[in-house]
Amino acid sequence: MDLIGEMRSADAGTVVELLSDAPQSLTDVPEWADEAGNDLLAVDESDDHNAFYVEKS
Repeated sequence: MDLIGEMRSADAGTVVELLSDAPQSLTDVPEWADEAGNDLLAVDESDDHNAFYVEKS
């Protein structure tokens, strides 16, 4: 399931983990979270992917 679909079906306060190997996700996910009114709690960068933790507002 994609992040937007997962967030739509989640209850407020739910934290969703998104794993991405797309370099542009480092800018796209924070921008989306801000525009959607959700909280980006953390970003963990590794060699082969990035992990984003987004809390549904």
